[in-house]
Amino acid sequence: MIRHGQRGGRGRRANPVWVFGFADTQFQPAKGYMEVVPHRDRATLTGAINRVLLPNTVITSDEWRGYLRLPQFVQNCIRHDTVNHTYNFVNPANGAHTQNIESYWNKFKLVIKAMKGIELQYLQSYMDEFMWRDWRGLEEPLENIINCINIDYP
Repeated sequence: MIRHGQRGGRGRRANPVWVFGFADTQFQPAKGYMEVVPHRDRATLTGAINRVLLPNTVITSDEWRGYLRLPQFVQNCIRHDTVNHTYNFVNPANGAHTQNIESYWNKFKLVIKAMKGIELQYLQSYMDEFMWRDWRGLEEPLENIINCINIDYP
């Protein structure tokens, strides 16, 4: 959730914006994916997961009740590991943790803070740019754009 907090209990309260994200741990550091979602219900979240998830993927999440029985609703999930943050940050039985996505959120929030905030209507476009820069690299951005165009339009 991304929300601007009140200062000193004054001012109007902002409506929360729900952002759902993943971190692919096949890369070092992990590469992430984020999207604004209208609701936190199972249908919305499983729809987002099914659009992005590759076949034979292991999902790791916390034990929020919206994630219960996740493999029943997700097409490409072969296993769902969880960690209960009430007791541990890392599950002692299987080593599951959510630190990769937490780190990815933190990197994005630092960008927002450096910009002194953004308008919510542009949040998804800022996340798209952040993900593109993270996936493609910051060195030679023009060359990266040309390479992407050459791949998409040979």
